[in-house]
This record gives sequence, structure tokens and C-alpha cells, in this order.
Amino acid sequence: MNTKVKIALIIVLTLVIGIVLGAMINRAFLRYRIQKAFLNRNPVGMVSFLEEVIQPTPEQRILIREILEKHRKKSEELREKFMMEMKTEFESLEAELDPILTPEQKNRLKRRSFRPWRGPRRRPGSWGMPPPPGKPPKDKPPKEPIK
Repeated sequence: MNTKVKIALIIVLTLVIGIVLGAMINRAFLRYRIQKAFLNRNPVGMVSFLEEVIQPTPEQRILIREILEKHRKKSEELREKFMMEMKTEFESLEAELDPILTPEQKNRLKRRSFRPWRGPRRRPGSWGMPPPPGKPPKDKPPKEPIK
């Protein structure tokens, strides 16, 4: 193999590696932005978001966190109740459509059936997102305990 061919192969290989790395980095960045957008739209994210907005003093932190946790639990209960009602409504819709649909249409509908939305898939504590309640992030020391 002569040097011109080797140089051309090295250039092409470098370009391919650059394209692949660029695509992977772009995907990771987009995933991060999507997860960040949905972070505060759930009860767990609401607590950390409001703490960040309020910026409580050390004296206020415990009292504020107790209040936020109380409302987080209430929000979670409301969300669960709403999701159960939506599931029941969708099951009612399926039952009403059942006599009209063909078997193929029924299969397509079952594959797309209602599933309660739980937010973006994530590992607890990843991408700067808070872990589930009661579990401190691995890379950060636990915050002051709630009394």
C-alpha cells in the first residue's frame, strides 16, 4: 500500500470517527435537555425546583423542606389518582370500540394502550436529576435530615 492510499484511509477514518462521535455527543446532549425539561414536572422535581427558587436560609431549610415534602406527597397522590382515572377511561374506550374494530386494529390499539406516564427513563441521580425520595445522590453528601 503506497503512502497516498494510507493518508487517504487515515483521513476517511478520522472523518468517520468524528461523525460517529459527533452523533453520539449530540444524542447525549439532546437526551439531557429533554430530561432537564421534564425534571420539574413531577412531584419529586417540584421539591428541588422550589428549594432552588426559594433559596432558604439554613434556619428556614428544615421547615420549608417539611412543607414541600407534605405537598409533594399530596401531589403524588393526586397524580396517581388522575392516572388511575385516565387508565379506567381508556379501558372504557377500548371496551366500547371492541365490537367495531378488526382483530388487526385491536392488536395495534393494545400495543399503544394507555400506560401511565412516568417521565423520561433515567437512573436515579443521573444527568443531574434527583434520586427517588429517601435516597441521597451518590456523588453528593446527604442534605440536612427532615425532622
